[in-house]
Amino acid sequence: MSIHTYRQKLRVKERIRKRDNYTCQLCVAPGWQVDHIIPFAISHDSSEANLRILCKACNYKTRRERKDAAMSNDKWWEYIQKEYLDSLST
Repeated sequence: MSIHTYRQKLRVKERIRKRDNYTCQLCVAPGWQVDHIIPFAISHDSSEANLRILCKACNYKTRRERKDAAMSNDKWWEYIQKEYLDSLST
């Protein structure tokens, strides 16, 4: 049995930061935090295509929204799909 980790290597994080121009992909503020578009807990995918840069405020907000949706059983998967499709259009 293999153990999955959600932590990316520093060189991968740096590539994502450069690719996204150190800019939050949701609000275009300066960003630094590497985020999974589809959460690692669901996809086990840490490929560069599933990573993006977020500012601290947006990263906290998306985590809180995901948690709130999961806690209320409010179509959580649809929220994740919408967030992913939105990220493709930017």
